[in-house]
Amino acid sequence: MTGDSLATEAHGRVLVATLNRPAKSNALNQDLITALDEVADRVLADDAASWGALVLTGAGDRAFSAGADIGELDGIGGDAARRQMHRGQQVFGRLEALPVVVIAAINGVALGGGLELAMAADIRIAAPSARLGQPEITLANLPGWGGTQRLPRLVGRGVATELILAGDLVDAARARELGLVNQVCADPLGAAIELGGRIAARSPVAVRGAKAAIAAGLDRGMAAGLAAEADAVAACCETSTQRQAIRAFLGRHS
Repeated sequence: MTGDSLATEAHGRVLVATLNRPAKSNALNQDLITALDEVADRVLADDAASWGALVLTGAGDRAFSAGADIGELDGIGGDAARRQMHRGQQVFGRLEALPVVVIAAINGVALGGGLELAMAADIRIAAPSARLGQPEITLANLPGWGGTQRLPRLVGRGVATELILAGDLVDAARARELGLVNQVCADPLGAAIELGGRIAARSPVAVRGAKAAIAAGLDRGMAAGLAAEADAVAACCETSTQRQAIRAFLGRHS
């Protein structure tokens, strides 16, 4: 069970997980991190046909998530901080590695750990009013749940370094220009559910293989990515879905 801090709702084969601490701007405490881990368990444990997409969003219209719950950092020592960072990194990594598409519907601010969670998604859709950033430096700290690694991969080293070291926020339009978000629209949740539904209708073997190939290339270099790509195509070619799609295509164009 995810508990009160995270609400889940099914929209067909799209599972929507809503960070549910609106009074705290959906700040990520350890209970919420655990709830996100349980969502990953649910996607992996349920029948493979149950879910084709996971959408992450925040309750209310002010915040996707304002970041880590600062109260849990008050007076924390180095060893405890390291454990807390490793825990968040592990959970966000599990979400990123899910075999289904993960979409962040950014309905308000996505700051610090909130942006790090959004960056663990495959696709980000933001409301026009959204603001995004890694302001940890203003608290004499730095991103610890993957921000120093995922942000440069999305926007490039120079821009990421500026955002992390200055702690500045960007609006949704600028985030779109930088490649930090894919779309800006008035209804990010609706758009995320619609896109998730379209992707969920695709071959799960192809979706899983494409995600794995993209990740392999980014994490281990092009040679590893190309090898993963070839393996994924081979797996697709063993499925009846792919064979039927090819025959249907040829029949339409013969």
